[in-house]
Amino acid sequence: MTTYADLTTKVARTLQDPSAKTFTTQLIDDITQASLAVVGRVAPRRFQQDLAPIDNQIDYPLLVADFPDGQAGIEVQRVEVWDGSQTPHLPISFVDPIAAEYSTFSQGGWAVWGSTLSLPRGLALSLVGRAATYLIRVWGYAPYPTLGGTDVLPFSKELEEAVVAYSRVEGLQRLNASRDLFTQWQTRSGNTDMSPAGLMNALSQAQEDWRRTARAIAVLREAP
Repeated sequence: MTTYADLTTKVARTLQDPSAKTFTTQLIDDITQASLAVVGRVAPRRFQQDLAPIDNQIDYPLLVADFPDGQAGIEVQRVEVWDGSQTPHLPISFVDPIAAEYSTFSQGGWAVWGSTLSLPRGLALSLVGRAATYLIRVWGYAPYPTLGGTDVLPFSKELEEAVVAYSRVEGLQRLNASRDLFTQWQTRSGNTDMSPAGLMNALSQAQEDWRRTARAIAVLREAP
């Protein structure tokens, strides 16, 4: 199992600075987190979550353990009501998204803001007193949570390599934007023959490699 610490070590090697003489530990972390965010937009993780209905409540935070601040860009594709007292669980009704209506009236269907699912009032009222048996089942796509240290990467080897590929783009862009950083990096053994023109060429190659990778891993979302 690959941990986040293993990933940052790999990113540092990819940027030809394994001993962190130019790219500090904090900078490597910044680059890796930025890359995780980009890969999460291109190839988000699929999720299914069951919510216990709360009487007279219409707003339900999603994936709170991963996104406690409620600001994640979660994409919900489907919402249904199920009877959880049955074995197996029994589907009761499909909840239309607000986008399926002719107008964007708030009571026309469910909507998502950040990482909060909002249900129409009529549905909320129909679930009053049913918390012991009914559940709200949600399917969708979510970004990857913030990782650190010994956290195991929650994605495949293919996406791990995609994070490394974008990290190279991010790192070379920072070298290109900061003359001081580039000068410091250039003095390291193995980088002394890299000129500013050579850096631009390396950045162009890294960007093209990322574009190919992004096309290969892109997740086509299902329509709500």
